[in-house]
Amino acid sequence: MSPPRGPRGALRRPLALLATLVAGLLLVLTAPPAVAAPDEPRPAPVEVALDTLTPRTVTTDGPGELVVTGRVTNRSAVPARDVGVRLERGAALSGSRAALGALEGQGASGGAPVRTPSVEVAPTIAPGAVVPFTVRVPLTGPGSLALAAPGVHPLLVDVDGALGTAGPTRLGAVPFLLPVVGVPGQGPPAAPPVGQATGVSVLYPLADRPRRLPVVPGAPTLLTDDDLATSFTPGGRLAGLVDALGRAAPAGSAAARSVCLAVDADLLETASAMTGGYQVRTAAGGAEPGVGAAAADRWLDAVRAEARGRCVVALPYAGTDLVATARGDQPELTAAAVSTGTRRVGDVLGVTPVAGTVWPAGGLVDDRTVAGLAAEGARALLVDGDALDGRLPAGALARFPGAPGSAPAAVALDPVAATALAPRPAGDPGDPTSPAGTAGPLAAQDALGVLGLRALQEPPADGTPAVEVVAPPADWAASTGEAGALLAGVDELARLGLARPVDLATLVGPIGAATPLPPTALASPEREIDGVAAPELVARAGAVRDRQGALLAATERDGVGAPSPSDFVEPLTDGVLRSLSVAWRGDPAVQETQVAGVERQVDELRSLVRVAQPSGSYSLGSNDAPLLLTVENRLPVAVRVQVVLEPTPGLRTASLPVVTVPAFGSRQVQVEVEVTRAGQFAVDAQAQTPGGEPLGPTARLLLRSTAYGTITVWLTASAAVVLVILASVRIARRVRAARRDRRSRRRRHRDTGTTTDADLPTRELQRR
Repeated sequence: MSPPRGPRGALRRPLALLATLVAGLLLVLTAPPAVAAPDEPRPAPVEVALDTLTPRTVTTDGPGELVVTGRVTNRSAVPARDVGVRLERGAALSGSRAALGALEGQGASGGAPVRTPSVEVAPTIAPGAVVPFTVRVPLTGPGSLALAAPGVHPLLVDVDGALGTAGPTRLGAVPFLLPVVGVPGQGPPAAPPVGQATGVSVLYPLADRPRRLPVVPGAPTLLTDDDLATSFTPGGRLAGLVDALGRAAPAGSAAARSVCLAVDADLLETASAMTGGYQVRTAAGGAEPGVGAAAADRWLDAVRAEARGRCVVALPYAGTDLVATARGDQPELTAAAVSTGTRRVGDVLGVTPVAGTVWPAGGLVDDRTVAGLAAEGARALLVDGDALDGRLPAGALARFPGAPGSAPAAVALDPVAATALAPRPAGDPGDPTSPAGTAGPLAAQDALGVLGLRALQEPPADGTPAVEVVAPPADWAASTGEAGALLAGVDELARLGLARPVDLATLVGPIGAATPLPPTALASPEREIDGVAAPELVARAGAVRDRQGALLAATERDGVGAPSPSDFVEPLTDGVLRSLSVAWRGDPAVQETQVAGVERQVDELRSLVRVAQPSGSYSLGSNDAPLLLTVENRLPVAVRVQVVLEPTPGLRTASLPVVTVPAFGSRQVQVEVEVTRAGQFAVDAQAQTPGGEPLGPTARLLLRSTAYGTITVWLTASAAVVLVILASVRIARRVRAARRDRRSRRRRHRDTGTTTDADLPTRELQRR
């Protein structure tokens, strides 16, 4: 029976209290373990950082000198003496292999490097002091970089000096690639024929690691931390990426025509939820109000505005590790990650993402991943070019092995560009330190060098124009200026006729004409993709989703204005996908904790529907007396429930009806039973979904029966018959014993002549 409904405020208070209690419990259950911070690299005694580089790309009509500004910071305990800075240029790179070598710090090749004269920074830099510097170097002529022709050159900003009483040495250096598409004073470079210029397509990621914790409807949004508040604020990472898009790639520009936004629906939904106010988990396990509601609202509006009219591709929801779901044989999770991401990106942004296009984390796939995605209808997979046997296919587009109508296309992401945009490991103090992959200045300079290298390369012999697909990391740390510099570089190459913008939707259009790859297309077997969650763990996550699905099937909306079952239960599936995010790849302990946390969340919500534990025992006065049980539902949605009694000797149950228990209410259920014995015994009762999935904990019922069932009646009748027989036998024995006794007395009388009282009447008659 539903509880009476009072005034709206009276009903809201218990609902809010219950939501807060459940949210607090989920907060405790979902707390990830403390993860030890990795060992920090030993800081260099002298730090060299660059601030600006002008020009970023050398052109015929550009300035005739290179200007580099930066800072030297003495972090040692002794003064730095005679500190000077100079530039060192290597020979032009000849291809991808040479470019990778330069990015990985293998030094210049192809002749002696060109070194410019040293420029004094300061005669002495005291410990802790920061000294700025500016270096101006001509591009041609004496004392210059001696540029003679277009090409991409490795450049090193080298800072020398002495620490304390030690001798002169290299104190620090910063390497980067300098694209030269034209030498000042010379004629412009020859542009390729129309339509033959290198195509450039840029995947522009807007994603972050999962931060939301599931809560019941009505409870505030709960985040693991408040880092997104900073990231959404002007000057933050995500705000800077959106701002750069509007500034450097406005509608109609070449950069805009080359960009395709790669967006995670989980991030969009988190921002949307933050706008209404949210809570942040504290270190002590409690919660406190977040401060980023206004920033999240502004950021989300800016993303919607920038996405309008642009190419958009949806990332797997919450960065789900598709390799893990494939290896764990969970195609339902693979399908949920792809379909949920695509549908919700479209809903939040009001756009239509590129259909059937999937970008697995890092572009890494194996055979099982490709087969699983193909089975789910994927049309195009964005994969790391190094993962394909034969490297980049013609036009960056090929087709995986399989039937032409079902095999997805393989869009190769340039591995050299990916390396140029990724962080570089720190070396020994004094070794060159690249700004790539950081939020600092010149972080995108190496990527500009790779773009220049592709634009200047010779066209393929078959005449098929090459396509360069640049894909920064999903958690790209570039600042507004560096993200804008990458997009401005695309515009510059297009202006010179050396590149043509191609967005992803255009690229994957002619899939049917794509060159088929050989059966051994994937060069990376499963063992080469490290850190993937174990199949057993993924199977556990799949089982959690199955239990969530069973709960969803048993729920229904409880009145107008009440939360819908999908709004309430589907976030549990989101939690499963977050637990398999690539953000946890490589850390088995965190992967285990994430999946276990979701298990507890689902089990806790299912436990809110239960058979109430009776305070006493049931007394049954007849063999078919019904049991009256109460089913409680503490969920905000109605639930269809069937009460099941465990098989118990002496108790038979009839078919059990399915009843609907209202939200935040209870209902009495009459269970028809037949008792076949007397006495006291226990019976376990549990609420289940109509499909047989258990819900809450088991309730133990104590039954006391004084009834006689058919077996008892039969036993009683049998006992009565036995008693009658025994009584009859005893009477018969007494009769026979009495007869024997009379016969014995008569014989004694005849033998002795003794007259007995019985003989007197006979004698008297004879005398008469």
